[in-house]
Amino acid sequence: MSAPEFRYPHRHPDALGLLRLRLTDGHDPSLADGLWLPYGRDLAREGAHLVDEFPVERGRVDRLAYAPGDWEAGATAIFTRYGRVKAGSLPEERGRGLVLLRLHTCEVLRIRIAWPGSGRAPG
Repeated sequence: MSAPEFRYPHRHPDALGLLRLRLTDGHDPSLADGLWLPYGRDLAREGAHLVDEFPVERGRVDRLAYAPGDWEAGATAIFTRYGRVKAGSLPEERGRGLVLLRLHTCEVLRIRIAWPGSGRAPG
């Protein structure tokens, strides 16, 4: 089941394909909770795709934190099919190649990014 067909007026175009995300089954504080392969470095587009297509059985994303150096431009909000999701930045020295997702249950997931062409894929 995907997100409702709500069109927020500031929403960017849909992503280029299926969400490439693999989540782990358990929670180990020393490991990432998943691996994500975005299609590009447009945070507004890729972040909206991640939130829109995030697996509903794991919950709904209500906040996203990212390393500004990983993306072409930063954002304070991501406009999704669910509405506006707040976004914030992580310190560069700790956050490169990582996004943090806070779910509506207050659970925080650490998702590693495998950039296109890096040879790492979530599938």
